[in-house]
Amino acid sequence: MKIWDVAIRQPVFMTMVLAAGIVMGVYSYFRMPVDVFPNVEFPVAVVTTIYPGASPTEVEDQVTRKLEDELATISGIDTVQSNSSEGLSNIILQFKLDIPSDKAVEQVREKVGLLRNGLPSGIQEPIIRRYNPSDTPIMQMSVADKTGQLTPVELRTLVENSVQAPLQRVANVAAVDVTGGQEREIRILLDAAAMQARHISPQQVVAALQSENLNIPGGSLVSGGQELSLRTPGNFTSLDDIRKIVIQDRGTPVYLTDVATVEDGYKEREVITRLNGVESVVISLRKQSGSNTVTVVDDVKKALEPILAANPNLELTIASDQSIQVRSSVDGAIEDLLWGALLASLVVFAFFGDLRSTIVTIAGLPVIMISTLFFMNLMGIGLNNISLLALALVVGLVIDDAIVVRENILRWVHMGTPPREAASIGTAEVFLPVLATTATVMAVFLPVAFAEGIIG
Repeated sequence: MKIWDVAIRQPVFMTMVLAAGIVMGVYSYFRMPVDVFPNVEFPVAVVTTIYPGASPTEVEDQVTRKLEDELATISGIDTVQSNSSEGLSNIILQFKLDIPSDKAVEQVREKVGLLRNGLPSGIQEPIIRRYNPSDTPIMQMSVADKTGQLTPVELRTLVENSVQAPLQRVANVAAVDVTGGQEREIRILLDAAAMQARHISPQQVVAALQSENLNIPGGSLVSGGQELSLRTPGNFTSLDDIRKIVIQDRGTPVYLTDVATVEDGYKEREVITRLNGVESVVISLRKQSGSNTVTVVDDVKKALEPILAANPNLELTIASDQSIQVRSSVDGAIEDLLWGALLASLVVFAFFGDLRSTIVTIAGLPVIMISTLFFMNLMGIGLNNISLLALALVVGLVIDDAIVVRENILRWVHMGTPPREAASIGTAEVFLPVLATTATVMAVFLPVAFAEGIIG
């Protein structure tokens, strides 16, 4: 039995199949990621190395050039860019687009690991991360104190504890970054004359600070049927603990306070943010790759309601919200899709001149479009300008086939053939031509699937 005969003779069965497609399509619609463009990962790796206290020239000579020479030997690299500044080295490696991002980052990590012992001992461990367009903030908020009683330090601390921490627990939120305000910093101001008189170098001071500010685990102890964890807490708890560090002990101990001044201060401010002229703190949110921008933003806004209710002194203003652009873009594409379907229906009606035939011809269109969402979600394709444009393009293709089949069925009906028989004969006659038409369209668009680079 031909597939169209099954549809003709088993209408209940086909109705259930189509209903199932609609249900799965609607269900998938609310689960699909929504964004302006598809989630594309470019094979770009960034190597960041911090060298405290080093000048730009020292960073370039001792860190950047060594890393560049080693990393340039990796196969598949397209371009290498580096930037050396005071205490910081940044190297951006862009691979050819056919190289998987995971493989590119793994190769970079191996090369940096091999060269690690050849780099200065004073550097921090190099940070290797993968560039992803979704790392850009999807939402930025400014938080200020309505009462004006909180200092910049207190405001930042309150935001980190009461706002940042709860938002990081929201589903699909990758990171919540806080900028602005002030951060506490303990400064140790060395006295060059006192150090020279006692023959003490800055490296000795750094080594003493690192060796004293430790929290050492001591294993476990079984007592009375209980297993207790032991540790030796040696972290600094006050400025006096820092001042009493022994820098040198050659008969007469030399304390840090003898060669330096220890003071409680704040980090140097590079960014000052204000909300309506009042000191504020900026919160930037980044979503996880492939997640729904609109849903993440909505969940964040819901999470903010109890936070603001518990902190009535805080004034929060949303400075940027990417979900607005996403909603507008997707809604516009869906609107164009609906207009395209409507205009196609009017064209069908203009040529058929019969409302019933027009409705029968276009009845399958919404079923096909909605069911397609299920398969898109199954393939990991989200709702964006590209996928919605593709749906808009195939509206005409679907109706083309329906017009050909419907017109041939009507021809047999007008010749006096019963409708059920006319549906079977008319469909069988045009099956191969319709199949050929669809195959021609696929032959045109299918090669695009094999395109490489940014186009692919």
